[in-house]
Amino acid sequence: MIVRTTGGARSLGLRHPRVWRLTAGRPLLSAEGLTAEEAHSRYAAQQPIPDGYRKLLAELGYPSVIPAGERLRELVATRGWKSHGAVVDAVTVTTLRHGAGIGLHQAPPPGDGRDLVVTRAAGGERIVPAFSTKSRPIPAGDLVYGLARAGEPLDPLAWLGKRDCDAADHQLAPDSREALLVVLGCPARTPGTVRRSGRRSPGYWRKRVSKWS
Repeated sequence: MIVRTTGGARSLGLRHPRVWRLTAGRPLLSAEGLTAEEAHSRYAAQQPIPDGYRKLLAELGYPSVIPAGERLRELVATRGWKSHGAVVDAVTVTTLRHGAGIGLHQAPPPGDGRDLVVTRAAGGERIVPAFSTKSRPIPAGDLVYGLARAGEPLDPLAWLGKRDCDAADHQLAPDSREALLVVLGCPARTPGTVRRSGRRSPGYWRKRVSKWS
């Protein structure tokens, strides 16, 4: 899948967004998750999170919003580890390790032909957040990524701004065997760092499912 990053997104310092298509021989959500011991062994809670994520939110106009990685570390520290299955756990642990917000979405059918587009909202886009049924407008200037062909409207997968949410329409289903894994990175993150963040997630769960690609 081709990744198209618009000038508006690049001006925020997002130079190296990546997407991977994950494929398994059985439903992705069916594999056994990580234990608390396994999860905690894969990241260092005392390791600083890159400040690029705070800088990104500040550039979007939300300097007081806490990045997803920081919120997740605080949540795990106060409430403990909770497993949601191997694939979700792998993304969670990678977020805890790198501080990056990583998207996991239902993959479109093979041959769909749409690109992954990373852009700033024009102001007319809407999204139904995950675990919700109510459509919400995406404010102009906020960061959004989704699927689109050239000249067609964006089908949002995720929205980042004052809120940070995935689209309900593209959540993994119990029988999903393919997914898109999206890593946006942040200002000052190198292509290698973004690539390692994305590849580390499948590395945590590929022994529990048949294959990934």
